[in-house]
Amino acid sequence: MKPIYTTIPVKLCEYSLVNRITTHLMTFAYLKHISSGHVRFDTSLYKVWASDMDVSERTVRNSVNWLIKNKWITVNSKKKSLRIISYLQLCKKLNLCRKLATIFEPEDFSKFQNFCCAVVFTYYLKKKEWSDKKRRSVSIMEDTSMNRNFYLKDFKTLPIRYLAKCLGVSISTANNYKKNGIQANLLTVKRQVITMTDKEGVKLSKDLISTFKYEDKNITGRLRTGKKYLKRVESDLIKTEIIFKRKVYKH
Repeated sequence: MKPIYTTIPVKLCEYSLVNRITTHLMTFAYLKHISSGHVRFDTSLYKVWASDMDVSERTVRNSVNWLIKNKWITVNSKKKSLRIISYLQLCKKLNLCRKLATIFEPEDFSKFQNFCCAVVFTYYLKKKEWSDKKRRSVSIMEDTSMNRNFYLKDFKTLPIRYLAKCLGVSISTANNYKKNGIQANLLTVKRQVITMTDKEGVKLSKDLISTFKYEDKNITGRLRTGKKYLKRVESDLIKTEIIFKRKVYKH
């Protein structure tokens, strides 16, 4: 009986995404899912595997060849079988942290890349949240704010620039990761557009946009004009459906 889910190291998802080999990782995860670590090596099976993963036979062939070349899987010529190395071995080989894993339900491999995007986004979302909590102490005002917005307690913010810097990718690439996670329904977004006010709480007219752009260049790109008032766009609030767990890999 196949397990209803499998666990994949979070850093392996990140590695495959940044190095643009998510299809190869998908094939690796698929082969592990359908076997106990060994699978019959018969090219006639490529058609079946391709159908299961919703990719072409050529994609499967190229992925398997890549996995063999890079020793993610090994060939036993006598038994005509493939041995899929463990996640533990693979993480050691790639010098990746293997302590944190993500739960993947392999019912549909067609959105595996989007899944990896959501995993990476979630990892840095949680990492930033932990870092922010460690750096600051919660004030009474913050407590009041949290109580007022209790319905957003599962939503966090992660600036795209922060994600891009962590991954060493362009801002547009990091933003595409976010979009892919949303398309897979693994990330839920709430936009934050705030009406700007003065110290007395009076809403500022949209006609003041030129003044703000001149005086405070740090927020220039985030200013918007509403029908009457000046708006400021903040980082989106994000809720993730990705589940992490600490894992000891046995195979």
